[in-house]
Amino acid sequence: MPEAVRLSLIAMSLVFIAVGGYYRIQSQRSGERLDRTKEGWPILISIRLMGLLTIGSTAAWLWKPEWFQWASRPTSLGIRWIGVAGFACAIAWLMWMFKTLGSNLTDTVVTRKSAFFVDHGPYGFVRNPMYTGVLMAAISLGFALGTWLLPAAGCVVFTLFALRTQIEEKYLIERFGDQYRDYMRRVGRFFPRLPA
Repeated sequence: MPEAVRLSLIAMSLVFIAVGGYYRIQSQRSGERLDRTKEGWPILISIRLMGLLTIGSTAAWLWKPEWFQWASRPTSLGIRWIGVAGFACAIAWLMWMFKTLGSNLTDTVVTRKSAFFVDHGPYGFVRNPMYTGVLMAAISLGFALGTWLLPAAGCVVFTLFALRTQIEEKYLIERFGDQYRDYMRRVGRFFPRLPA
């Protein structure tokens, strides 16, 4: 893997970790305890386990690319840089999502007591921009690193998120009622709706 590609991905990942960590800490300042079991134990465990495996293997890949030669394929420099650009877009999208969601941010399906309705920023395009951003990042990393492994893992994580969304939206309807039902009619779940 070209060193410039590797260093670009590392730099963007570190920025994302810093920004995401900041918003995660800010969202937990209320001290409110959230019941993560509401999403169901299979989804709860699967998402976190697959997320850790995917993030861990990506970090290991960027640190020691030679460990993953078995999952690599020859990839042109142009395709790798397209992947880097896609990853930059995914990171920017996710950071926009963090800023827009603000104190509503949680890592589970339960909304905070102080939650407010959000339908602007990336939420004006899709109802679940975090899940869309994770899929974009995984596919982009596949191009940048020249592998099938990370897009495959990202698709598994995205599928688990899609399953969890059904539970999550039930809680959002309970909380916001017709306002959220109208939002569901207007805005696509993971991908923007095409104009009628």
